[in-house]
Amino acid sequence: MPTIPHRSPRTSVVVILVAAAFVLLGTSVAFAQDDSLGGKVRSGQDVVIPAGQTVQGNLYASGGTVRVEGTVTGDLVAAGGQVQVTGEVKNDLLAAGGTIEVSGKVDGDARLFGGRVTVSGPIGQDLVLGVGQATVTSSARVGQDLVFGAGQMTLDGQVTGSVLGTTPNYTKHGTVGGTENVTIAEQGTKAEPTVASRLVDGLQGWIGILAVAALALWLLPGILQGSADSVHRRPLPSLGFGVLGIIGLVVFVVAVLIVAILLAVVFGLLGLGNLVALALFGAMTLLVLTGFVFFAIATFLAPAAVGLALGALALGDEPRSRRWWGLVLGLLVVVILTSLPVVGGWLGLLVLLLGLGAAIRLAWSRRRRPPAQVAVEPAAS
Repeated sequence: MPTIPHRSPRTSVVVILVAAAFVLLGTSVAFAQDDSLGGKVRSGQDVVIPAGQTVQGNLYASGGTVRVEGTVTGDLVAAGGQVQVTGEVKNDLLAAGGTIEVSGKVDGDARLFGGRVTVSGPIGQDLVLGVGQATVTSSARVGQDLVFGAGQMTLDGQVTGSVLGTTPNYTKHGTVGGTENVTIAEQGTKAEPTVASRLVDGLQGWIGILAVAALALWLLPGILQGSADSVHRRPLPSLGFGVLGIIGLVVFVVAVLIVAILLAVVFGLLGLGNLVALALFGAMTLLVLTGFVFFAIATFLAPAAVGLALGALALGDEPRSRRWWGLVLGLLVVVILTSLPVVGGWLGLLVLLLGLGAAIRLAWSRRRRPPAQVAVEPAAS
């Protein structure tokens, strides 16, 4: 005769409570979910419409798992990590989730968007899919048209109407009553640019930078010429200032964000909503202006300064009229070098650091320069 293990009173109470909890959950899963608008809106970790239950009208459900085993007399709108429809939807179904499985009946349209979708039940009207992987099984029936955009599409069921879609991977064993227009998207790595395309891109870049650089050399000759002289005569200090400039830019952006967040929190606690908006708007404006200045330096000033320095190295500093030809020649050399495959990116970074550092060094030296002394002649006796 088998021996019945002895249970302590505490263990027996725990077993009874767990069993009672499962009974309660089995009889009414709705207790574990939040209901609003008379049950029309439901949310929670697990939202379940059990078999035999009927939801009158529309149902809007969201949760980690949404499972409809009963009947929805209106539309069903569901969103969750996993959406399962094994019951019946009298009108339309709109679902979005990581995994969607529709094995029940949908009398209207079904519009499904997710990572992986499986349809194995009857769809009364159109079936619209926007998914990574879609499967319409052999037991599925689409009453009207199938429209899809998918990374992988398998059609084993029956489509009464037409099929329209785009996918790189299409497998069909089912039937289509109307027309079938499926575009097979090409997959693969982007083709390497040809030598001709590189030359055209480089020429366009050279013309654009040259136009802005010539304008800067005409309107602001001191800034551009001073930066070029710094690159020409002191390249290593310019490079060091460029590295420090990048580090300082990152620190500045982080500091602005931290200050803006702290001000917003303080103003929010004080109930000053207008000042919260002002602090955030001011921080965003400052960051946008900083980004614009950095873009202008990286795209135009840095290549122009390095190009002008290379031109001075090739043609000499005197006479000053040669700087225009030096700018044209030096910029051409910069564009060609930064357009080279493999090493072009590193050379572009070097040009950025040299040009940015030269501009920072020029501004720093002008800031520290003492004001010129004005000579005063003694008065005649």
